[in-house]
Amino acid sequence: MIRNQDGTMQQSKEGVKQRWTQYYSGLYKDEGGGDEMVKELEGISPSYKEGPQDILYSEVEEAIQTLKSNKSPGSDGITAEMIQAGGEQ
Repeated sequence: MIRNQDGTMQQSKEGVKQRWTQYYSGLYKDEGGGDEMVKELEGISPSYKEGPQDILYSEVEEAIQTLKSNKSPGSDGITAEMIQAGGEQ
């Protein structure tokens, strides 16, 4: 059994199938104007004129200092503590 949009119960096998079809069709229907928004966004170009900037040494230092301790190592087996203890080169 399944409830129709008007609140009545649908018991027949065919009616239940039809209601589920109706339900899922409504889920994927674009009534919010999403296609329009995508078209607008595709026309927007980045406002910056310069290319990507270099990574600063100070940014890397800060990122290393803020790594969380006592976490599992990554797939390379290196922990945050190892990186932090690595020192400068």
